[in-house]
Amino acid sequence: MTLSSKCFILVTAITSIFSTSTLALKAPENLPRVSYTALSDASRKAGTLSRYDKQPKSAGEIRIGDYLLKFTVPSSVRAYDVVPIKYTLLQPAGNRRAAVQAVAFEDPSKAGDKALYDLAIPGDMGVKIEYLGSVSADLDDENYIPLTADPKTPISPFPPFKRDDMVLSSTIREARAIWFKFRIINTGDTILDPEGFGAAFAEPRISKLNEDGSEEWSAGTTNAYERFLNYIYPGESTEMWVNFFTPKLGPDWYRGLKEGNYRVDFRLVYRYHRDYNWWVNVWTGAEFCRLSVPIKVAKNPEITPVQAELKVTDSEEKMPGIYDRFEEFMHTFRIHQPAKNKTKLQDAIYLQIAPWTKKIVVKLILTDPRKIAVAKIPVRVTGENLRIKYNPNNVFVVNRNGREMPAFVAQAMPGMRIGFQLGPYPEKHMLRDLQEMKELGVNVICNTSGGWWVPELTGRKGVEPHSACYKYFYDVLVPKLDMLLMGWSVYPPTGLGWYCHVEPLLGEKPTYSLSNEGYGGAGHSVDQGDPIVPRVIAAWTKYNYSRWGDRWFKTKDGRVPIDVEDTWGWMRDDINIRYQLGPLAIQRFRDWVKEKYATIEKTNAAWGTNYASFDEIDPQRNQGIEGDGLTHGPVYNNPDNPFHDWSPAMEDFDTFRTVLRMDILKKANELIRKDIPGAELAVRTEGSNQVIRGDGKSDNMHLRHIYYSQRRNAMIFDVIKDANVLHFHSDYHTLPYSEAEWRQAMREMVEAGVLPVHLPQFDHMRDILLNPHYGRQYQRHYNLDRPSKGMMIHCLVAAYPWWKATYEEGGAPGIIWSDYQCDGFATETQKRELRLLTEQFRKMKR
Repeated sequence: MTLSSKCFILVTAITSIFSTSTLALKAPENLPRVSYTALSDASRKAGTLSRYDKQPKSAGEIRIGDYLLKFTVPSSVRAYDVVPIKYTLLQPAGNRRAAVQAVAFEDPSKAGDKALYDLAIPGDMGVKIEYLGSVSADLDDENYIPLTADPKTPISPFPPFKRDDMVLSSTIREARAIWFKFRIINTGDTILDPEGFGAAFAEPRISKLNEDGSEEWSAGTTNAYERFLNYIYPGESTEMWVNFFTPKLGPDWYRGLKEGNYRVDFRLVYRYHRDYNWWVNVWTGAEFCRLSVPIKVAKNPEITPVQAELKVTDSEEKMPGIYDRFEEFMHTFRIHQPAKNKTKLQDAIYLQIAPWTKKIVVKLILTDPRKIAVAKIPVRVTGENLRIKYNPNNVFVVNRNGREMPAFVAQAMPGMRIGFQLGPYPEKHMLRDLQEMKELGVNVICNTSGGWWVPELTGRKGVEPHSACYKYFYDVLVPKLDMLLMGWSVYPPTGLGWYCHVEPLLGEKPTYSLSNEGYGGAGHSVDQGDPIVPRVIAAWTKYNYSRWGDRWFKTKDGRVPIDVEDTWGWMRDDINIRYQLGPLAIQRFRDWVKEKYATIEKTNAAWGTNYASFDEIDPQRNQGIEGDGLTHGPVYNNPDNPFHDWSPAMEDFDTFRTVLRMDILKKANELIRKDIPGAELAVRTEGSNQVIRGDGKSDNMHLRHIYYSQRRNAMIFDVIKDANVLHFHSDYHTLPYSEAEWRQAMREMVEAGVLPVHLPQFDHMRDILLNPHYGRQYQRHYNLDRPSKGMMIHCLVAAYPWWKATYEEGGAPGIIWSDYQCDGFATETQKRELRLLTEQFRKMKR
């Protein structure tokens, strides 16, 4: 039976207010197009799509001139199901493109009956930006208490600076720390959201001006990208502080400004999909407006009027030009190209429903001129598939006041991202952030183990803002809110800082071998083959434990997982490398090869090489470097070199690298356990790695990605399992595995004895879409039998099904909470899902 419901049909003609464009636009109808349909593909495979074939439907129609859209949507759906929206579109001849879009996220109390665009297919992205003022502050070096070799050094006063009151003036006081405040008001007809395929955020810049007004230099903010976390509906606003990173002014001034003339450009950007632009698509966005504020910095300022100028810098049509279809959590669309003749089209789009969805909003959007009409169809969402099955064998539990709750792990980043970077009152906003986490259900905090504070052990006295915020968060706020912490070690283990400043802990001046390239583009790192590596890891781990270990999490079976963030290589659209080993590690590889093959002749036979001796073997010799300015380390892409991706010699080298890593962990664990019973280093990697077998020949590119990423990252499954050293693993997941893929991975990890404590990045997952048109070559990355490009796709992924599967299979559900620079942060969507998860954990039948 088909049920009809009245549709609200609103037609809105939009006149653009934009005057200039920042990116050249190709004619969309002439561009090659791609489709991304991961959700419906997975649902079809799982058999859940077919359950809606005979379910009751609500029907609706939308008309704009000669365009007529008729459609049906299921009347009742299960939370998180992907449902079909079948439609017929009558399209007249002409030059207009027509998008059929559906969303499940609109808040009826805010949207009402209005026909609103969203950032996937934007309309009028009108905003008003207001400059609210600035705060100057002097770093309080005199009262700052640095850490020493004694982990019980007193807690330092906080905040570590003396602030002025906020002033609204174009002349501000010279200071070593300065923040600017802005308000964004949505004045258009497009919902501004922070996540997924369509998203907006700020990317401010500051320019130092010469006397003639020309630019001397410019700089970005400390976080690079300034995020808002909620959907901003027309008429709503949000505020944010901005602190610029100004290294040109010298090491003591890199958070502030010296006297002179400047211009602050508060730039708003959006995810750009009109044509393909690699850097804009992957990391940043296209600017659509900016507020420019001339600023004079003076030693003795006065209050002067602010002359701010708002410019809208992108006036082009923003309907995606390189997509036919797209699907993500709570959003889907299909774009139809101009028709030469009057056409009747029959098709379907597929929409994943949220538990809080009240109405499915179906939209018909046209170009040239832009118009929109919508129908808002009420839908009943049921929650039977939200129930969580109690797992008595899951060791990740938190016991509070005699009540056992599953552990939920969130990565806070008070040093790197959410301290002074978010405003001049970090003692307040860090507390609010932690309070919110606790209220939503976070009960274990993990961190990035940044080494900003380690120079304090060897004499640094002055304020370093990262260090000060980091220590205050863990010294004061965490105990205040009675939160547990995942144990932590170092990041990265080869970073020079850990070795330069470890002498007070080792009791001797360390010596160590270096490699030529370091993690993240550093000029050098410590040789992975140096015996000092596990000693230094253990020394810093023991120090951390001595200061903060009374709050470290312990599993139900008595183990103390201790995070060591350690990435040895990447396989992604924007970075594909293996980090270099030093000369000692290369010599250990030669010894390993000799032990495996006995003779150089047998080695040559296995590899197809002609080495005269083992001493000639050097996998890092004559390797290429990643292009596009990514010069982090060698790229093994030369087929004439015996050591190239996926060759027999490279397989041995990657196996050895994994063996070496396990050896480091084993030796470090032995040292750590002398002081911390039950301690085990828990490796955290980057790049959507899983400790499962994977499949290098699979048609499933996610399984293929796992298999080959393990080799680049020195995390080969069989080696890890045989070594029986690593029993906890996490990763900042950005690859949007299907719910079935994720559950299977969790099950396989637990069966292999490696428990998952993953920190996915649900707000901006990045799939790799193989296609003939866009992206970098992926034949080599995925070892394909024919050429193919890989295009990074931003998409929003539902968190609750991943968390549910993780717990039920024996892991700890988690999230990266606040990596504002790297697109990993908790928006209002993930917070709603976490609240739901906590409610279901409480209802869980034990």
